[in-house]
Amino acid sequence: MQLLWLSLFLLVQISGTSRVPVITQSPETLLVQTDKEAKLFCDIRSSTNTYGIYWFRQVMPPSVDNRYQFLVHSEKTTFTHGEGINSEHVLVSGEASKSTLRLRDVKPSDGGVYICAIIVGPQLVFGSGTQLNVVDVLPTTPTPTKKTTPKRKVCKTKPSEVTQQNGSLCSAFTLSLLVGCAVVLLISIIMIIRVNYLWNVARHHFVKQLQR
Repeated sequence: MQLLWLSLFLLVQISGTSRVPVITQSPETLLVQTDKEAKLFCDIRSSTNTYGIYWFRQVMPPSVDNRYQFLVHSEKTTFTHGEGINSEHVLVSGEASKSTLRLRDVKPSDGGVYICAIIVGPQLVFGSGTQLNVVDVLPTTPTPTKKTTPKRKVCKTKPSEVTQQNGSLCSAFTLSLLVGCAVVLLISIIMIIRVNYLWNVARHHFVKQLQR
């Protein structure tokens, strides 16, 4: 049975048939952790017909078993698994134009390229394939670091220092005001004494003039 599917896959003729459906698979690559479930999707577009969908796996090199392995064929509610394929590990579901391949409890040995295909007349139409990688630990995405701008230090003056500075300024202003007043007063006294002296001299001179 395995030989029959492999021969069908490798020896199919590609002829120029019109209205060939387009098969797309998603995702292109899939990274799954060991013992988890992997889901692969196959979508048949531009078609109103119903097709049986085949799933194959190509083991990735450098494995010596680098060949195409038939996994399962689904048509409506009928499922046919390939030789040696565990039906509890490889499951398929979907509608006439869509198929979902589920792999339970995957192991690193399940890695490879998974391809879905349909038969249109003498032509076997393939999907783009999904590359499955199985790892024990999924890689972590590093958290981007934010560049911090250093804050400027603001020198804060204590209230006591402000009070002392204000008090010093007030004292200096008061002292200056007192000194100014004293100077004005002194000048006024000197002017009064000078004026009084000049008045006495003038009066004395006037008296002498009258006596002559």
